Amino acid sequence: SCVMHQCLAWVVVDRGVGLIAAKAIPVRLGKSRYCLALLGDCKHHIFTSSLTSSVDPVLRRSLRTVMACCIGRGGAETLLPNGQDSAFDRQVLAAFNRLLDQGGVIRTSPSLIRRKQVEGSLGLVAQFSSEHYLKKRKPDESPRDDEQGVVVDSVDPAAFNFAKAKDEEVICELEAFDADPSLGSMRTTVLTNISPLASGHILLVPQRDSLRPQVLTQDLLLGGLHLLMKSGRKDFRLMFNSRQAFSSVNHFHFHGFYLNYCGLTKPRLPIECVKRSVIAGNLKEGHVQIEILSRSWYVPGFVVSAGPPVGVKGEQPKADLTSLANTTFRVIKELQSRNIAHSVVLAPPVGERRNRKEANEGMANEAAGQEESPVLTPEVLIVPRKFEGDVRSTAGFNAAVMEVSGIIIAHNEETYDSLNEDEIQEIFQQDVALPDPLLEELICKVAWMPA
Repeated sequence: SCVMHQCLAWVVVDRGVGLIAAKAIPVRLGKSRYCLALLGDCKHHIFTSSLTSSVDPVLRRSLRTVMACCIGRGGAETLLPNGQDSAFDRQVLAAFNRLLDQGGVIRTSPSLIRRKQVEGSLGLVAQFSSEHYLKKRKPDESPRDDEQGVVVDSVDPAAFNFAKAKDEEVICELEAFDADPSLGSMRTTVLTNISPLASGHILLVPQRDSLRPQVLTQDLLLGGLHLLMKSGRKDFRLMFNSRQAFSSVNHFHFHGFYLNYCGLTKPRLPIECVKRSVIAGNLKEGHVQIEILSRSWYVPGFVVSAGPPVGVKGEQPKADLTSLANTTFRVIKELQSRNIAHSVVLAPPVGERRNRKEANEGMANEAAGQEESPVLTPEVLIVPRKFEGDVRSTAGFNAAVMEVSGIIIAHNEETYDSLNEDEIQEIFQQDVALPDPLLEELICKVAWMPA
């Protein structure tokens, strides 16, 4: 039995989304507390209370029916399973909220972002903020002549770079490889994004003073994987746009996002939920697996994951991050050598992955009563794509890594209101996806890479 009473209150939306005036109904279920907030014509905006860090599984199931209604206003996102906040997560989110509250650094408010689910089978989310494109930091408008149409280029010291960011934008400095000093040092600066696309949107800049260009290398991939694993949350992602893929600053950086604040109904990007087919390798000890995304997604891409290091045993062995970075870089380097723009997502282990067995091997293991241990592996999603200039001016959105992954950032309210799945697919298939002959050539090349 639940004890309920009505009162007029302020409802604090978790992690800096904002304050909302509402009629609040505190609800106690067992030892957990929740708050039902009645907002206008929406009868079921529900937020977890700050007094609890988890949501009762029975209540979570009952809330599935109200998610669609609440998704656009930022309230339902805190109901998704997070995992456990690490010291990194706590520091980042606390600092982001502090900067948001004090004003003067973060130019746009995540609480003003409108979101909605796009009807269809792909699970897309659209969002719009009237502030974002007006107040975001402007990209360099005058690239050097020798950098026109080039994916791999050098940094122009005269243009903006993150070494010029204000001290107030710095959240912290950390060492990417502190868990394994044998890998050397990659000191990384964590900055708040001053025009965030969601609460907790950060920038991670390895070796900031070295002015490394926006070009992925083997060591930066390995550093990114180690930075990714500093979060304890299943919804944390690192994202990368190459030059010619809507990267506005030519100074190496990852974007960091917490997907629970991005309007999704699960802590995975829509692109991560797409079916895949293995084209190379496996998840056995010392091996790496490469998959290709199903053509049901609007931009084809690769997914790289890894088995445990040789000799590592256990019920849930962790992936070999060095092997994962090495194989991923082979794919990236192939794109760079062909001057192909690319968008990249680094995703943490969100579930157990089992190695694909051949039929005979599976029968033999079954007969012997053996079952292969699942692997906890991060995934790297790589999407080769056309240059940003090929996207039609009337699209109403960019085709950067967020859009490629299924979160469409509308330029204006008209686009936001009219977006539909068929139109989005058409734009990406015609203006972003590589031509089929080039894509097939890449698939053949990648399939024969050592894995």
